[in-house]
Amino acid sequence: MKQNRILILLCLIIFSSTLFSQNKIDENGQKQGYWTKSDKKGNRLYEGQFKDNYEIDTFKYYYEDGKTIKMINVFSSKGKNIFNEIFNNDGQLISRGYYKNKKRDSIWTYFSSEGYKIGEERYRNGLKNGESNFWDRDTTLVETINYKDDLKDGLYYRNTYAKGYYFYTYKNNKRNGPYEDFYYYNKIKIKGHYVDDKKEGEFLYFDSIGDIVKKQKWENDVLLSEEVLLDIIGNKRMVPSKDIAYFYQKGKQLSLTLFSGETILCVNNIDNLLDLLTENELILLNNKLKLYANINAIKGVGEKQGEFYEIILSPKPNIKIFSDKESTKAIETIFLLPATPATGF
Repeated sequence: MKQNRILILLCLIIFSSTLFSQNKIDENGQKQGYWTKSDKKGNRLYEGQFKDNYEIDTFKYYYEDGKTIKMINVFSSKGKNIFNEIFNNDGQLISRGYYKNKKRDSIWTYFSSEGYKIGEERYRNGLKNGESNFWDRDTTLVETINYKDDLKDGLYYRNTYAKGYYFYTYKNNKRNGPYEDFYYYNKIKIKGHYVDDKKEGEFLYFDSIGDIVKKQKWENDVLLSEEVLLDIIGNKRMVPSKDIAYFYQKGKQLSLTLFSGETILCVNNIDNLLDLLTENELILLNNKLKLYANINAIKGVGEKQGEFYEIILSPKPNIKIFSDKESTKAIETIFLLPATPATGF
């Protein structure tokens, strides 16, 4: 019994000695030695060493369970410089970098939960400076951004995978300079220029074999003109897109009518043409015919045939055009809904 009391007394002495040897503040009010802090539940939040009120060597920070390490800081230069590592709940490293004078400095690296490097950023005096790169989980480069004092400055690269990739040139966080968009097989797709984040001058669009299929002129981000290439058998012709009234599939050709009344038979792929006419307000009027019309060419509806309406177009087409199941509701909304009656009190 006496031996048990002696053992308990020794344990209390050791516990008291440990307790009073941590979280010490000296006569000058400065933290010294080993420090630790816990939450209200007693779970450890952090632990590390102080000397003259600044952190030294390794500090460990924990998740709410008090056991899993969330972050490790290795301090030097009287706590001003830090090597920092952050971990997820599974103990996997997710970021690593340096602080100089308590501001981010040099290269910071980021990792996926599987341990792959997915990003790196360069800092100076707490601001992004230099090249930042980001990868996907297959280690494919997705994005490169150049910075100067935390603002985008220089070449910007973006990988759009099956769509290809493109480059911008930035100055003071705005697009200023050449813009080039490429197919995935390295042929140019779009070439243009930006001034103060706005489109300026000529933008050229190329097909897969390098022919120019669209030209645009911009001024202060306002589109002044646009022409698209029509592939007429034995000839090619640029036509202003605003002049196109409607077009539809006619066998293996495309029948295209201009607002002037001229009809052109061409061999353009209809999907490719639609991709080019992104600035036009086009409506699909008949899916079977693949008939698309500029909204300004639709003048109204004529007689009804079953549940579908004859669509009045200008210029007048050589054949009668009827709406289909998909377009009928749109036609009714545009032309046949009764006006809302006035209400009074």
